[in-house]
Formats: sequence, C-alpha cells, structure tokens
Amino acid sequence: MLYAPATVSSHAHPSSDIHSSRNTWTGPRGYGGRHRLDEAPFSLWDDAKGDFRLPTPSEKSWLITRYSATAIDFQFPMMVIETANPPEPLPLTVAAIAAKFLPPPSVLVDRNANGMRLEPLDDARPIKFSRNYAGMRGPKDPLQFNFRKWIQPTDKELKLLVNALSRFCNPRLVHILCPRIIVELCCDDQRTYEPGSLPRKMGGYAVHYHHNLGSPFEGLSIRGRERLINPTTSIQDTSNYLNLFDELCPGVRVSSGTVTDVGLSAQASMSTTAGLLLRDNHGHQRLTVSNHGFLHSKEVFHPSNSGTQIGEIGERWEHLDIALVKLNPSVEFTNSTYFEAKVPRRLLRAHEIPDGAFFSVDGMSTGIVFMQAQGLTLDIPPRPQSLAEIDFLKMRIYRGFGALGAVPREGVCGAAFVENGSEEGGVAGFFQNGNTDYALSPCLDGLIDRSWSIV
Repeated sequence: MLYAPATVSSHAHPSSDIHSSRNTWTGPRGYGGRHRLDEAPFSLWDDAKGDFRLPTPSEKSWLITRYSATAIDFQFPMMVIETANPPEPLPLTVAAIAAKFLPPPSVLVDRNANGMRLEPLDDARPIKFSRNYAGMRGPKDPLQFNFRKWIQPTDKELKLLVNALSRFCNPRLVHILCPRIIVELCCDDQRTYEPGSLPRKMGGYAVHYHHNLGSPFEGLSIRGRERLINPTTSIQDTSNYLNLFDELCPGVRVSSGTVTDVGLSAQASMSTTAGLLLRDNHGHQRLTVSNHGFLHSKEVFHPSNSGTQIGEIGERWEHLDIALVKLNPSVEFTNSTYFEAKVPRRLLRAHEIPDGAFFSVDGMSTGIVFMQAQGLTLDIPPRPQSLAEIDFLKMRIYRGFGALGAVPREGVCGAAFVENGSEEGGVAGFFQNGNTDYALSPCLDGLIDRSWSIV
C-alpha cells in the first residue's frame, strides 16, 4: 500500500488503516443504502414506494436522544442534525438517509409563539435566489411525462426537457435536483422575460429561473476550466512520492511548469491532483489531470515545478476538463492504491450512477471527502436560434458529507470519484469544481466511447 509515512508532514494523506475488509454499506445501491456506522434501528426509506418518509414520534425521540439533538430537520434526500455532541466518527447515513451534523448556533435564534424555529437549520436547496419569471398564470407543463422521483432521468427525457425549455427561453445551464429544476438563463443575448411568462413546472418538477450572472451553487460560479488554482501551501500534501516509494498513485500532487507552450515564462504555476492511469484499445497509457490546471503549459511535474518532470500533455478534452499526460518512461504509476479511497477499477457511464450513491475523492489538499450523487447539470453551449436539436454536456452534481471532517479545497481538482458503497471500484468522473456543499463532475461517456479504460 502507498501511504505517506509518519515522518512526512501531510495534511491530506495521513497514515491510517482505512482499507478495511469489512463491508461499508448495506441495502440498495443508491437512496436507502445504509452506512456501517448507521445505528438507527429503523429506516426512513420506504423501499416499496421508492421514497423517503418522516419518522414516527418514537423514531424522532430515538434520534433526539441518541445524538443529543437540539433540532432535527428533514430536507430529503438528507437529514440535518443540530448537536453539540456529534458521534465520532460521523456516520454518512442515519436511518438510511444521508446525514449532515451541525453545531448549535452561537447566538439565540428567533422562534414563533409555539417555540418553533423561524429559520431552517441548513438550507439544503442549492438555489439562493430566483426570478419571478415562473408563475401560476404561466404556460402549463409542456412535457407529456413526469420525472420519476429520486431516479435519474433518461437521455431521452433530458433532450425533451432541453428542447421544451428552448421554446420559451435561452437556457445556459440546467440543474436537475429532485423535486426541482434550476434554469440559468443566458445573460448576453439581450432577451428579457416578463413575470410569470415561463413554465413553473416541467415534468412535474418545480422550475426556478435566474440569469447566469452567478451560479445558485455558491462557490461554483467560476467554472473549473476557467479558474487558476492557487491553493494554500499549508493544507497540501507536498510529499515527493517518487523519492519515497519509487512510484506515484492517484491523489498525489501535480504541478504545471514555469514555461508556457510558446516558450515564455509562466506567470504562475498551478497545483492540482493526479487522476488515474488509463489505457486505450491500442495499448497507449495516459495519466489524467485537470485540464484547467495546465492551461499554459504541457509540462507536468511532481510534487511542484521544482521537483521531477513526470510527463507532457499530448491531448486535451476541454469539455470534460481532462488532459491526458504521456508519462516519461522512468516514471512508475499504479492505480492499485488510492490512499484512503476505494481502489479504482472501471469507468462508469452516466446511466450507471444511481442518485443516492456515495463516492469518495482523495485529493492532495483534502484527504478523503465523501460525496453523494444527487442530480444532474446540463451544460448547454451557445447556438443559433434556428437550431432545433441541442447537444449538451452532462455533469453529475454531488453533495458533500465529510465523515472525516474534510471538505473540498482548492487543489482537489482532477481527483477521481470512486464509488464508496461498492467493491467494484466504479469511477464516476473527476473533480472539476465545487465548494463545501456541492461539486460538479462531467460524466465519462465520451472517454469510454473512445475506448479508454482503467489500467
């Protein structure tokens, strides 16, 4: 196993026995699955109905007593528990629902005459503002079907959604998070919308609209492939794993060179996280890295630009934010260990990733971070108004649950999402951008179609 030894100062990659043989998850793959630290003697997932349910009075009493909860809020598909004494380590689920633990507020909160809090513990909805473009008198639901609750829409349903939206407005990004749809409208097309002029429901889901001046996902408004990473050095694992172990693995630090592709001196060197070693059907092997971390240079170094040059970028997939690196012959890279995350074994297509499945990423600036697949984002490129059929990039939306107290930080971009609830080692994508609550990752169907697979 490849770990940082105790003598190496490493915030991101501690030496610990995390690769346990015991089963981590029980129950279905997706919503309703139960983490091994989930002690609740009941489940709030109704498998027969395929839906969540509220607890009975006795079940709520158990939750309050077990976690010394000062408040509990159910924001399906997650539960928020306010407590001054959270369990150690934190379970990823409680009663088979993804659980978020929060400390009590440091100041008194406003309550109504019945003693109930006037504000939610934590607003799980990613939308923070919405325009009044949708209303009761707006167009009726243009779709002839309803999206299935807590189940990812099919490609056919997504195309019908985007084509229907385009009859009323000019969408730039569409976020689908059961039971709501968030539409980010293009802001540079000179189009205006009257209050109540757009459909308030599509496929049975409530629709929210706003112009794309800033994403409703706080911290995601600057897209990954446009961002220059400049992480804080004190929170990064800067260990030189080539010197320590004679080989590299997913999750280690990689950096861009100090010389641009045109031979000029680069203004900054960026550091991100190494992805996976892939192989195509011709036998060519390439390492994935985050493309936006190497916009100005083909050279890839480990752990910093003053370290070892490990290879050069030969191909870029800008729409997936992936660059493929041909490693130097002297550099050994293994996928057989991924620090505290599961070992990656195969790439997953979008339809193979059920909503509710948990994944882990282990980046050089974070250590292991757990995230649950909770929806889709459709990235729609600009197009002529006469174009009826619309191609879009499909991205997965993940909600973060830091069972080890870790959250996404600058520098984790490029790290692989490996399914935590399965021993198959399925990889859903690579971290593109995110914040403490949410992350986005393009789906890998395009790579798979080009015959790339994990070595």
